[in-house]
Amino acid sequence: MLDGAIRELNSAVFDISLNNSQLYAGCEIQEVAGRLALMTPTRDALQIIGRNAKAIVDGLVAGGVEEIVLSGAMAIWAYLVVFHIAVHRFRRVYYDDGKANGKLLIAAH
Repeated sequence: MLDGAIRELNSAVFDISLNNSQLYAGCEIQEVAGRLALMTPTRDALQIIGRNAKAIVDGLVAGGVEEIVLSGAMAIWAYLVVFHIAVHRFRRVYYDDGKANGKLLIAAH
């Protein structure tokens, strides 16, 4: 199993928060005022996260995952990077903000 996602049957939850060490490998993260903060400049982080997300997604697809749930607190640009990589690799892509609404379907193929 990959650190970057939690797999359940043919679906996986992809945590985009700064807690995902596999996604942010190569980036500098520090705790500031009790919260994790990305210290790597965004322009550099985009490239690093994109490469790491591709490796995570490749592993999930190879493992038979067909649906992905994007979750975790992070800036929208990080979601967009991961979504761009994931959207055509899975039958369905969901978003779950962890609130009462549950997971929301955002793409289906």
